[in-house]
Amino acid sequence: MYCILSIPKASTERDKKTRVNDKMATADVDLDDEMVKLVAYSIVSLKPDDERMMPEGAGQIVVARRMSGDDFASWTLAKYVQEQAVDAGELKYLRVYFVVSTRWPREDRKFEERHVSALREIQQAMT
Repeated sequence: MYCILSIPKASTERDKKTRVNDKMATADVDLDDEMVKLVAYSIVSLKPDDERMMPEGAGQIVVARRMSGDDFASWTLAKYVQEQAVDAGELKYLRVYFVVSTRWPREDRKFEERHVSALREIQQAMT
């Protein structure tokens, strides 16, 4: 018994890229929710013939509010430019890559108060 697999050729360069991207896992980049998120980021310069990761331009941060990906990228770049000496001519080449590493539900603000109150009730019931 023979099995013939036919895989259509990609007709354009874009089709080839799409095939490769379809096989890759999709990164979580959604920051627009009420959860607490741990976000890993890298700042990259795409300056022609000098593409590189920026010094001190990678890290992780906890994001506890809703924001769009563009808002996060703008905020991250603004923070980076304030903290690092960046040549003005390079600003237009800076890009931010980020991914949500994990997310947690937001804890109730009154959780600790209720917890302490419940422990006091238990203590009073035992005495």
